Amino acid sequence: MSLAISISLLLFLFPINSPNPSSSNFLDIGTTYQAVDYGIATDQHQQCIAWKLWWKTQKSLQDPSASDIDLLALRRAEVWIRNENDAEKYDVPVELLQNFSTIRIVFRNVCRLFPRVLQISSPLAARRSRITLDVLCQTYNYSDPEANELVLNNYEEAQENAIGIDQLLFLDHQSVMIVMPAACNSSENDEKEIAKQYYLEKYGDFSFNVSNLNIEMDKLHEMVHDLKPLDQIMSENLGLDYQRPLPSSTILPFLRKIEYDARQPPTLHVDDTVTVKVGISVQSMSNFELSTMDYDLDAWVRMSWIDPRLRHDLSRPILVNDYTFLKMIWRPDPIFTNAKYSTFHKVTYLNFYLFIFPDGKIFMDMRVYLKPTAAQIVLCKYPHDNPAVSLKISSMGFTQDVVKLEWFSNSNDAIRIEKNVRIPELSIRHLHPDICNGVRKSGVYSCLEAKFYMHREVGYHIANTYIPTAICVVFSWISVWLPEEFVEGRIFVSLTVFLTLSAENNSAKEELPKVSYVKAIDIWFGFTSTFVFVTMLQALVVISLEHNSKRLRLKSESNLDGYSKYQVTKSMLLSRYYHRMARQIDTFCKVMYPVIFILFLMFYVFVITQGDERKYWSISLR
Repeated sequence: MSLAISISLLLFLFPINSPNPSSSNFLDIGTTYQAVDYGIATDQHQQCIAWKLWWKTQKSLQDPSASDIDLLALRRAEVWIRNENDAEKYDVPVELLQNFSTIRIVFRNVCRLFPRVLQISSPLAARRSRITLDVLCQTYNYSDPEANELVLNNYEEAQENAIGIDQLLFLDHQSVMIVMPAACNSSENDEKEIAKQYYLEKYGDFSFNVSNLNIEMDKLHEMVHDLKPLDQIMSENLGLDYQRPLPSSTILPFLRKIEYDARQPPTLHVDDTVTVKVGISVQSMSNFELSTMDYDLDAWVRMSWIDPRLRHDLSRPILVNDYTFLKMIWRPDPIFTNAKYSTFHKVTYLNFYLFIFPDGKIFMDMRVYLKPTAAQIVLCKYPHDNPAVSLKISSMGFTQDVVKLEWFSNSNDAIRIEKNVRIPELSIRHLHPDICNGVRKSGVYSCLEAKFYMHREVGYHIANTYIPTAICVVFSWISVWLPEEFVEGRIFVSLTVFLTLSAENNSAKEELPKVSYVKAIDIWFGFTSTFVFVTMLQALVVISLEHNSKRLRLKSESNLDGYSKYQVTKSMLLSRYYHRMARQIDTFCKVMYPVIFILFLMFYVFVITQGDERKYWSISLR
């Protein structure tokens, strides 16, 4: 069974898609020692130099030069040598073609430069090679002062000696030599390296050299993954009331010692995620322009994260308030995705500061000026609406698996508004921190959304819109109280009021955007304008009836001799009918105008202004 597994692994690592390897004219070179045996200088070979550069770029950030890029382009996982041109191209001795017609070289494995004999002389070396020596160390005779070398040539010999070993080791090495008793004895440094190897095997490669941090791996791992101190940092006073922080230049020795790379996120392991706690403190909100659907926001943006590379043993935090030193430190790259314009405050100094605490916690505070869009505001109930605006914060270049943005756990720390913030016409009712993770072409990005739920104060609109227009409507009723002879007064009162309402309507809607749905203010002006227009039509009807009545009466009086008694009586009765009808219309309107207006006010106040904005919005979308 083990032999079958070995063959399967061998075929998987070295796939064969050319001549039959069983042929005596075929040479397969898959290990470093095989390449050396056949005269291939592995350490100086161009393919090995290219592969070394490739592996280096995978472990850390590099700035490859043009020559490096050309070298990487020459990299081949495996090559087939069939003629002298192929041999010269890949620096293979031409003499090999005299004995073999086809040669395959797996450079991705050959260039790892594995030794011919893998020597295990410490517990750390055994752990790195995934070799278990527990049984061997328990049965070994430590009284023998001479070191014994146990050489294993295959997997079966390892099983005979109760040694746990990976079969793949015998594909890369000709043999494994275990030096006793050194392989069972560990020093203090070995214990540290073993702990380091444990986390390396469990969580993957480290993203930086952790040996320079001078801290136990257990504590380092616990410190990096414990996010509670990041939330607590907002409830603390940073300890600056009794101690002065160290200057920015203090970080220079630490950066040089650990070879700090400001482009590398501060993850302990390559596949880890950096959690950045975010909070905003609003200093002012103003200029809510409905015509452009935006507003001005002045705020402090606060971020906190853990950078284990900046851990120091000093007694005080380090204050970084100079941009020259800030560029030397990794920091998140937040952007405001729904802001039309954003900038830093620079007078009289760039408004930011950053603290580096001894345990590696970082706290950064920066003041920004933003102009976010308010396009999500629904104006169906304007000016009785409760607008909600938001500020979206997202990472610009780091996807969610690299940098994850989170609000501070305490909602007061996540979104905070200064007590003296006053917004004309609006009052803030509620704040809500939310998430808005979205997908872009390059991946999923972490996004935070600060929602501001507000209420529009109608005092301004009552004084400047409702009362003036209501007075205009009431003033239009004067026409029904004027004598029927006052024709110009009846017409011009209604016409003047109608034109006044039109001007008020245009003035009130100047600041509003052109939307496709009906607003509450549209219903108000629509009704009042229609109401005044109806009063003007009613005045025309009454004037027409009175005119006809007067015309028939005058005609009858001027033709008493020419008309018969029946014609005169008929004309006078018809004139009287027109006059009574005009009076009845006036009397009816004197009562119905106030009643209709009061009924509309009740409908407007209790139905229109109290309706659900979401229903209005859903109806407008249909």
